[in-house]
Amino acid sequence: MAFFYFILLAIFSNSFGDEITLDNLKWKNRVVLFFPDSSKNENLDFDFLKEELQDRKLIYFIFNEDEVLSNSDFTFSAEHKNSVTSKYRMGYTKNCWVLIGLDGGVKVKKEGDLDWDFIFRTVDSMPMRRSEMKKGGG
Repeated sequence: MAFFYFILLAIFSNSFGDEITLDNLKWKNRVVLFFPDSSKNENLDFDFLKEELQDRKLIYFIFNEDEVLSNSDFTFSAEHKNSVTSKYRMGYTKNCWVLIGLDGGVKVKKEGDLDWDFIFRTVDSMPMRRSEMKKGGG
């Protein structure tokens, strides 16, 4: 009987738990990873960009010291959060961000605040995005 409950728990945790890795987003979403300077207290509410983000299949993750904020319901395990931080922050001490394409490759890596206009222009110039726009998908 305990095994039965374990199976149910596994099924429900997979269907309701949105814990992922970046690999799960490959070919589905473009991703912006933002690593803010922990000494700054910035307004990181990007709800006003909802349509532009959806149109471009963009999901962002903001890596604060104690949590990861996102415009999606996805979360990372503590282990994956640490792995992503060490791989993409790579020693920056100030704000930095990374744009990852649909193919999972890094397209842009910059130190500084998020520049949504630059990010949108960069995404819109990508061949796959241009194809999406031609097909009416954005």
